[in-house]
Formats: sequence, C-alpha cells, structure tokens
Amino acid sequence: MRRLFPLVSVGVFIAVVLVVALTALPDGADREEREPSQVDRKVLAISIDGLNPDALARLGQAKTPNIHRLVDEGASTLNARTAYEKNITLPNHTGMVTGDPIDLDDGGHGVTWNVGDPSRSIAATEDSVFTVAHDAGLSTGVFVTKQKFELWQRAWEDDIDLFAAVDDHDRLVSEAAKDLAAEQRDLTFVHLSLPDVAGHASGGMSPEYLSAVEESDVQVGRLLDVIDADPGLEKELDVILTADHGFRAGITNHSEKVYENYRIPFIVWGPDAGAGEDLYRLNADDYRDPGKGRPGYEGPQPVRNADLGNLALDLLGLGPIETSDIGKEQTLDVK
Repeated sequence: MRRLFPLVSVGVFIAVVLVVALTALPDGADREEREPSQVDRKVLAISIDGLNPDALARLGQAKTPNIHRLVDEGASTLNARTAYEKNITLPNHTGMVTGDPIDLDDGGHGVTWNVGDPSRSIAATEDSVFTVAHDAGLSTGVFVTKQKFELWQRAWEDDIDLFAAVDDHDRLVSEAAKDLAAEQRDLTFVHLSLPDVAGHASGGMSPEYLSAVEESDVQVGRLLDVIDADPGLEKELDVILTADHGFRAGITNHSEKVYENYRIPFIVWGPDAGAGEDLYRLNADDYRDPGKGRPGYEGPQPVRNADLGNLALDLLGLGPIETSDIGKEQTLDVK
C-alpha cells in the first residue's frame, strides 16, 4: 500500500487530520457562500422520456397546446442534444442533474447502465444540482415514473427532501402538482415517461406513441395550472423542459446513434425567459446549432440536456455544480 505521508510522524499526521476535520465542520460559512444572489426564485424541471420533437410538429398546437405554449412564451430549441456517448434514460437523466458527460474517462458521472441495480452507485464525490441547492438551504423534490431512479435517492439522500417514485403516471402527476402548490419547493424535478413506454411497445411516431405525447402534454398542463393559479409562483418560478432521448419512427428502441434519437427539445419558460426566443440565437457566442450532427465534447457545443443542472442553479441565483463539466460557466442565456 502506498504511504501518503512517508516523512510525517504519526503524531503530527493525527494532528493535521484533526485540524482538517475541525475546519471542515459546518459552521455556516460554507452555506453563506452558497446563498442565492437573488431571492424568491424557483425552478421546475420536467423531463419527458423519449420525446421526439417531430411529434410536436406532427400533433401541432391543437393537440399539444401546453408544450407549444412553453415554446411560444419562452426561450427554446427543438435541436438540443443528448449526451454524446449514449441516448438512453438513466445515463442521460443523471447527466441532467450532475452537469457531466457519461464516461468516467471524460470526467463523467460513470452511470453507463440503464436498469435498477442496488449494487452500483454514483461516485461519492459526484455532486448534483440537488447538492448545491441543499447546501444553500433550498428545498428539493423529485418525482419520477421509473423505479431505477432510486439510484439518485441512494446517491444524494441528504440532498433530496422528497423523493417519489410512482409507476402510475396520473398518481405521480397528482402528487407532484399537489406538492408544487402546497410546498412550493425551490427546486422540483418531474420525470414523465409515457412516450418512452409507447415507443418501446409500438415504435416511435406510431399512433400509440403520438397519443402518449398528447397525454404527456396534458400532464404538463396540470403542472402549469398550478402555476397559473398562484400569482406568487407566476412571478417566481421558471420551467425547464427537456428529454433524455428522442425516438426514431418505426423502431422500438432508441440506442442507435441517429438524429431522431439524439435530437431533443430544450425549453425554458417563466419570468426569467424571453418570449419566443431561440436559444441558439441568444447564445451565438457560446453555443452552436449542430444541424443534424452529433458533436463530441470538443469544440463548439450544442445545447445539451446536461445543461439543465447548471442552468437551474443559475436561475436560482446559485453558482455551478463544482464537479460538473457541462454548463459550468453558466453562460446559457434565456433572455
């Protein structure tokens, strides 16, 4: 075993350890550094699992009025990107909340699997958007429709004030809406997965898939109703809506690295977002529209779903996730 301090005596080493431990004890100073630069700000993050932006065009405003409302009244792009390495659920969602790529070799979070597996976890050193919010004294809540997200609960148990994993979508949305109205947490993450379920069963862009996108729009509307009914939330809360991957037409999986799978929406709506703004136009100096390409992490970057975490913290008036690599500069303008 390698000795870390071969020239230091045991006594001195113990003394050093005690000093470090004592100075690391929470005394309020660290929290003061993390206090929001603006008060009374809140963020609701919504991920629609498997949402292909083509479905929004196919269905139109008449059948997806709530998501179209977010686009019309907010800043958005329908040409954002998943993680470069994979366009699958658990790795991409973990990227959303850590601001990291997937592969450990690229400084990523290392979640390469896509199933519930209690034997595997995120590195203890990997922070999340919930970590930063919690350290600042803000309240957090997570509502997900897949049990495999228990990975987050294990990784950041002390940082997530309420974690609800409910397979029944109606019940989950009801719980999320009730919590949003009653608790008005500073940061809420809601995961909706009907398009992904329908895509795996019947294929992307199938009638069943499109119906699932319609129903997801209704679910988004139920959350927007809570905001519309509360003047305080209307003034304080921003919504970020994105997806973990798209879904290619006629195919029942989304692993293939093709445009329909790695292209996703990224929409920001609320008092801090400009109405009808295009995110690439607003961020021409820092981000680049990738067209139909799939750029890696070198060179000009597209808007990615992994920008969600640091953007949410920026909207809350907080600094970035210290362990993150994507969006850490917090330069993504939404107005």
